[in-house]
Amino acid sequence: MPILDSYIIKKFLKTFFFSVFIFAFISIFIDLSEKIDDFIRHKPTLYNIVFDYYIWFVPYIVTILCPTFVFLSVIFFNSKMAQNTEIIAILNSGISYKRFLRPYFIACTILVVIFLISTTFFAPYCDKKRYAFEDVFVHGKVDVQSEHINCQIDQGTVMHMESFNYIDSIGFNLSMEHYETGRLTQRIFATRLIWNKTLNKWSLENYMQRIFTKDQEYVLKGAIKDTVLNIKPEEFIVKTQYISSMNNPELNEYIRKEKDKGSPLINKYYVELYKRVAMPFSFYVVSLLAVAISSTKSRGGTGMHLGIGIFVTFTFLLIVQISNTLGVTNVLHPAVAVWLPNTLFLIGAIYVAKIAPK
Repeated sequence: MPILDSYIIKKFLKTFFFSVFIFAFISIFIDLSEKIDDFIRHKPTLYNIVFDYYIWFVPYIVTILCPTFVFLSVIFFNSKMAQNTEIIAILNSGISYKRFLRPYFIACTILVVIFLISTTFFAPYCDKKRYAFEDVFVHGKVDVQSEHINCQIDQGTVMHMESFNYIDSIGFNLSMEHYETGRLTQRIFATRLIWNKTLNKWSLENYMQRIFTKDQEYVLKGAIKDTVLNIKPEEFIVKTQYISSMNNPELNEYIRKEKDKGSPLINKYYVELYKRVAMPFSFYVVSLLAVAISSTKSRGGTGMHLGIGIFVTFTFLLIVQISNTLGVTNVLHPAVAVWLPNTLFLIGAIYVAKIAPK
């Protein structure tokens, strides 16, 4: 590899990983200050706090803010190169601006590969460990869907339930409807739906089953009836905040099940799925923008470039948040919402790179 490429790539990666290392310690102290009351109340051991929580917390916070780290890292070391007139010397030696950008994109490619693997497999595993600790030592309870439950169990079967007690695995005032080719064929009412842990089956108490044929209606009543339903008590856990703990195969399967149930939150799951790819590829965009901003010598020095970088970073994060919200609320298609910030900033980065002094 040419000396220039090796020089810039080393500076890029060293600055990036150093900033990640520093921010990891800062984020741990901030999080610890917020959760210290919970730790005192639930009394986890020091081993639990360090090895069951914070060792998994760091990858979570790094994954969220890694585009910021990339952008600020490039701004910082590139601005120092500009102040030392290194960039002027490089361009005056006859190297084109496009050739000058090559090592930045090589370093970005290394990080993109690392973070693609992380966001699809490693980060979800870390989140799973982190959530398990928080459920015991922070929240102290499992958040469940407990009232006015409506879901599609399988193709053609819809369930309505007034309330559900997750501790006892008992549902109250159930009604279930089954449709075939758009025609209602069965309707079941029950005062209670009980989960039998031993048999892995549901039982209906005080039920009434109405069966509709083309010509007649049959009514069956009873005190108790065992039945098999394509749903388990765990599925009443509110998983909207836990989707980040699923790797891509698990998330795809979860999305398939939620689509079958007619979940109103399906767009939120798609946004999570798509941003796992869009986020690492944003490294190319923010790097190009950072190089274009910080490659000229400024009277304000590195501080001026960092100030601009922080402003642009917060703008990018704000647009990402707004765009993702539009995707979740179905204002935009989830894929469009996730890739829109990258597209807008890519256009801006190309424009700034074209007008930058060379």
